[in-house]
Amino acid sequence: MSDDQVLIRASEPGDAGYVCYMHMKYYGERYGFKPVFEYYVMKGLAEFLRDPGESRLWIAEIDNSIIGSIAIVKTPRGAQLRWFLVDAEHQGNGIGRKLMNTAMQFCKERGYKHMFLWTTNILDAARHLYKEFGFKPVEENTNNEWTDGTIIEERWEFVSEE
Repeated sequence: MSDDQVLIRASEPGDAGYVCYMHMKYYGERYGFKPVFEYYVMKGLAEFLRDPGESRLWIAEIDNSIIGSIAIVKTPRGAQLRWFLVDAEHQGNGIGRKLMNTAMQFCKERGYKHMFLWTTNILDAARHLYKEFGFKPVEENTNNEWTDGTIIEERWEFVSEE
């Protein structure tokens, strides 16, 4: 697959529901996440949809099929990176990097100098990409709610030097 086959576009009506579906399907099948995780994702997306303001959600597509997403949500101190996912079939092809570039460019254009995200310790590829883009882990919390076991949630931050 060549990079030019992937379209990164702004979200359209109906996309947020599909983003929620993709997250639950991916994390449910791969890591055994329970329905409470779907509530967590849906709640955040619903808040975003009510008033996106200076926030954006992007969709990655191949042949009109949604295969990934990423968002930047404005916060009082900067921005939060959210809902970053690439379908398992398309991972390892540079799509995640393309989505991250889109989000980071948006932050630069908007002057967001401080960004953060939450991830988990089980997402090695995403954590590697976050590090490549200059994010650093700053906080950890245990989570016993989303799976039958314990996962570690991590807060990562990025502060622009510009």
